[in-house]
Amino acid sequence: MSRALGRSALLVLLVAAGLAPAGGVRAQVPAEPVLRGRALLGDSVLRSGTVVLHRVSESIQGEVDSARVATDGSFSMRLPAVPDPERSDVYFASVRHAGILYFGKAITLPVQLDSVYLIQTHDTVMAPDGGGDIPVKGRSIFLEQVEDAGWQVTDVFEVLNDRPGTLVALEGGLTWSHPLPDGALNAEIAQTDLVAGGAEVRDGWLAVTAPIPPGERLFIVRYSVPDPFLAIPLPTRTDALEILVREPGPLLESPALRPGEPAELQPGATFRRLTGAALQGTVVRLTEGRAASQPPVRWMAVTLALLLAGVGLWATRSASVVPARGASQAAAQNRRALILEVARLDEAFASRGAAATPEERGAYEARRRELLRRLGALG
Repeated sequence: MSRALGRSALLVLLVAAGLAPAGGVRAQVPAEPVLRGRALLGDSVLRSGTVVLHRVSESIQGEVDSARVATDGSFSMRLPAVPDPERSDVYFASVRHAGILYFGKAITLPVQLDSVYLIQTHDTVMAPDGGGDIPVKGRSIFLEQVEDAGWQVTDVFEVLNDRPGTLVALEGGLTWSHPLPDGALNAEIAQTDLVAGGAEVRDGWLAVTAPIPPGERLFIVRYSVPDPFLAIPLPTRTDALEILVREPGPLLESPALRPGEPAELQPGATFRRLTGAALQGTVVRLTEGRAASQPPVRWMAVTLALLLAGVGLWATRSASVVPARGASQAAAQNRRALILEVARLDEAFASRGAAATPEERGAYEARRRELLRRLGALG
């Protein structure tokens, strides 16, 4: 099949999926390599600034062009070429406002140039001394026994900045902090989607100094403990908490938590679960539980690698609400494909470590946001 026919077939599929206007297929007009966008400031427009265009591919990475933002927030830049998925081209744009760099979404398909490209910025909100009171939307604590070395813990925080602006710290201060369980040893930040170096562990606390834009943010902390009987302080609001203990392991219980369905996160890797909700101003203490019948293990559409990268558990639907078999299978396949893509993306970026350039980080963050948006749309 020729390239032209291949592109035509692709556009037909995009129209069928609602991603491209049917008129574009009838005319078969080649996409113009021009990025037309608008920079937003909160609910209004950003009236000044410089937008920088970045390109990342297998052979090229770096800044390509820049353009000034007009008073109506608009900007326009010509791309070196139309995005070509076969070349793994990724374009994205960034703009700096009030000293903070904001990125737009990744552009990988020609059809994306038909829409106005948006970059969302925010005014800043100064955090109080000691950091802002940001709620924890979801927290997953994974416990795995290490032979002759106690227990390894992976602590995943998903926090929500529901303020209208980007939270910034006072000089030498914090934007947010949260205590880790008592007795946490060798704690370190495993991953965050904020600026590199913007979070660390200080005296048993997760301490964040980087600006925190509105929306959901991710922090993953790894540490070790001598036993799984944790005392977990929850000074701030935690909407959802789950403890996942890898089998074989002791039964755990807590008055604040209830047993959940065990999860097989990988073949042969089963985790027993405890869950809780709407917790605040308390300490959840895990003690040894009594033997009891456990609900059967059900496979959940997520892998351990992705959970540790911050997506968390995707709960299976209630047995009383069962979609049509064909639709359910298709949705599950789509979820698994997206989940694996995010996992591969996280693994590839983590391998870069400190060598990652700003362009690589921007492309990674933009692509990851888009994949998670698509995952969320699947429900």
